Amino acid sequence: MVLLKRWLRAIAVIGLIMTVLAPGTARAATVSKVPARAAYVMDANSGQVLYQQNADKRYPIASLSKLLTVYLTVKAINEGKLSWDEEVTMPQNLIKLSHSYAYSSLRMKSGEKFTVRQLVAAAMIASSNSAATELGEVVAGSNAKFVALMNQQSEDWGLEANFISSSGLDNSDLKDFDLVLPDTGKDEQNLVSAKAITKVAQQLLKADPQITDIASKTEASINGTKIYNENSCLPGKSQYKKESGIDGLKTGYTENAKLCFTATYTVNGQRMVATILGGDTTFSAMNKLIKQLKQKYRLETTRLTERRISLSNGLATTVTATPITAQAGVWYQDKTAGLTTKVETKLTPAQLSSGTVDAGDPVAQATVTDKQTGAQQQVMYRAQRTTTLFAERVVFTAKNNVDQLLTALQQPAKSLF
Repeated sequence: MVLLKRWLRAIAVIGLIMTVLAPGTARAATVSKVPARAAYVMDANSGQVLYQQNADKRYPIASLSKLLTVYLTVKAINEGKLSWDEEVTMPQNLIKLSHSYAYSSLRMKSGEKFTVRQLVAAAMIASSNSAATELGEVVAGSNAKFVALMNQQSEDWGLEANFISSSGLDNSDLKDFDLVLPDTGKDEQNLVSAKAITKVAQQLLKADPQITDIASKTEASINGTKIYNENSCLPGKSQYKKESGIDGLKTGYTENAKLCFTATYTVNGQRMVATILGGDTTFSAMNKLIKQLKQKYRLETTRLTERRISLSNGLATTVTATPITAQAGVWYQDKTAGLTTKVETKLTPAQLSSGTVDAGDPVAQATVTDKQTGAQQQVMYRAQRTTTLFAERVVFTAKNNVDQLLTALQQPAKSLF
């Protein structure tokens, strides 16, 4: 009898295990607290949050600050205000900074020229403080104006952030290089929340999806000088884990900030961004966090394909448009998502004013919604070719229409005078 009870109990346990592991059911998983000051993980496309820990509190972020510096550089390039191939000569204070053993990863020579592309690479791969500072001065005209631009952009995005340097160095580090801003404290530093810098990374990825091609390099050469990446989670490095899939993005360290890391990776084709601030084992902690989140969440996706977009109401003008990403997805834990997709024409005031849509312009937006949770992802569609908003048969002219009958009646009257 005892053996029978044990046998029945064993069958019940096995049945429970099979139920938990059955395909299509959510996996029971927990995410342990990250051994650091703060952490934040989000889907870079949808903004859906998968993990947060002290996410809104401002902390020192060291060289993660360069993510905003590079974003504003890319923004200036995208707006035609700057070129990737524009050459600059480094000022003497930044040459001096590049010769500092404590604060430099790329030694520069007086009179040496660098392209904007090289400076971005030096800032992203080697975390060059001189490169980042020069990018700011090229974009805004001066270091002070650029830091003001960083803070204005943060305010526009509603971020918990305050910047006093474009590189991430503290005022105690910057004092010897004429880079301390007026009215800032002698030990003041950039203070930014984990959520805020993760959103900066999200915006950088949108502005330049290929930035990971740069950030994933473990080493590179700038004007013949080798530079090296301190991201230990990249292939060939000590904390590399193939299953994590990390391909960027930026590391940072100062004595006050401790080790900071914003990582980019993909899960089933979905781009993710994760940040850990102020830890001692941040690289291994990042791998563990990604692993646990993969166990906790499942991804429901829907494919997005090119489609014909109607550009104006009541007229037949359409254009073929392509989504900026081939899929949209929603993360869920307990039950399968139910996704619906709605595509709406979205034209800018400039497009409506000019009556023209250029190739590559945004013309529509797909909204993918999970009916279960209300979570959404919005994906932009871009036009494949240049077109006008109006049908070809519609012709507009600036010439005033003249009433011919009125003209004929006026002619005899004029002859009387």
